Amino acid sequence: MNSTGLSLVSLAPSRIRMLVFRKLAIYLAIGSLTLLAGESLLQAQGKKVPNPKAFGLDIPPGLISHKLEGNVEVRDEEGEQVVGRVHVMIGTNLVIELPDGKLVTRAVNELRRTDEPFKAIDKKTLAKRLEAKFPGFKTRTSRHYVFVYNTSDEFADATMRILESMIPGMQKHAKAQRIDVHEPDVPLVAIMFATEAEYQKFAELPPGIVAFYDTLANHVVMYERPTDPPLKNDLYYQQAISTIAHEGAHQILHNIGVQQRLSRWPMWISEGIAEYYAPTESGTRMKWKGAGVINDMRMFELESYIKGKDADQADGEMVAQTVKAARLTSTGYASAWGLTHYLATQRRSDFNDFMRELSQIKPMEGAVELSAGGVILPNQEEFSKHFGEDLSQIERGMIDHLKSQQYDHPFAEFAHYAATVRIVSNGKAFGNANVFHAQTLAAQWVEQQVKKLPADQQGAVDRKIVVFPNRPAAERYATQFLRTVQ
Repeated sequence: MNSTGLSLVSLAPSRIRMLVFRKLAIYLAIGSLTLLAGESLLQAQGKKVPNPKAFGLDIPPGLISHKLEGNVEVRDEEGEQVVGRVHVMIGTNLVIELPDGKLVTRAVNELRRTDEPFKAIDKKTLAKRLEAKFPGFKTRTSRHYVFVYNTSDEFADATMRILESMIPGMQKHAKAQRIDVHEPDVPLVAIMFATEAEYQKFAELPPGIVAFYDTLANHVVMYERPTDPPLKNDLYYQQAISTIAHEGAHQILHNIGVQQRLSRWPMWISEGIAEYYAPTESGTRMKWKGAGVINDMRMFELESYIKGKDADQADGEMVAQTVKAARLTSTGYASAWGLTHYLATQRRSDFNDFMRELSQIKPMEGAVELSAGGVILPNQEEFSKHFGEDLSQIERGMIDHLKSQQYDHPFAEFAHYAATVRIVSNGKAFGNANVFHAQTLAAQWVEQQVKKLPADQQGAVDRKIVVFPNRPAAERYATQFLRTVQ
């Protein structure tokens, strides 16, 4: 649908031409912006046009154009006349980037073209605006960021240190993939609330989301203290800081040229690559670990999957579900990270080719239409184009890869269960042992081990699950057990 409320596809050719000429007349009104030819508009009439609301834009659907370039005079949210740059055209509306990095929509006939250059807002000026918007908050500026916060100084310091250190690290990694990157050309903003209640009043998000990246505002938003304090604060802050780094990764990718804003990547790689960049180190001086370092929280979530399935049992279903998913659960995020880490490490050339192709997806492009079952089938087709159609082989490779990785278990100080299976055959003892953070996972592993045995031996298996006060104690027991069997 365009601004007239009529579908171009349903109109006679003469009527289509009349609408095209009306649109061209509107385009001419904003001066010497690059104009679309009537022929290209006619060619686009049969193309499926995404609904802008799926990208957070409150404007009607319309033909998408990336050919309009240049700067325009526009009023910002403060009512001041500024120079904005054209991001994308949707029907008779333009998406404009303001000097503070926000994306706004304006009708074409409200704008005037200008030869004045686009110039980012000064960080100090932006800080003053944010102080006015958030009374009682402090502001700080760094090389790339403006931070506005009422959190503790310790939390603010850690967040600033992590986000700033991520930018050069992610740039270096993207350059190694042969992706053209640049410095963020507008100030990046991080808004930090002291409490979950303040954050919820500002954002109105479901519980459990401790941080998010607002693509249109270009802000990362987070909070420090949850409403219901966790049993173990250190573990909570480890998870929270990792989530902040994850959302910071989204923001940075959108501002250094890796992902174009308003482009839609497949969910698995959008979240998987953010998790790939998210590992942080907790303790007295929280910091970013670096691109591709093992993500301890995601390895922990995948523990039962990794330990409970041999590579030769992989059927590819987990990979298929992950790459087609339109939304991800917490376990889905872990699977997306595991798949991303495997491909980036073991299929590096194919993965880098894939990332370069993703970086070319333009605003309002990318698969968004759901198929039956709430999945996006084109995402699996795109995946197979780069990595092959044998998903079971990919899953086997991923399992072997993850099993070989060492990581710091985030719940190491909590109770753990050592599971053992043992059988005596021809006078020799055979068996296996493993360690789990939950008794149910230990029991599942034991059953899987027993099922691997011949039917006539399954009844003679000596199986045990022993609880220990922490992971190291359980691991020592498992190690000693393995010394007694073959």
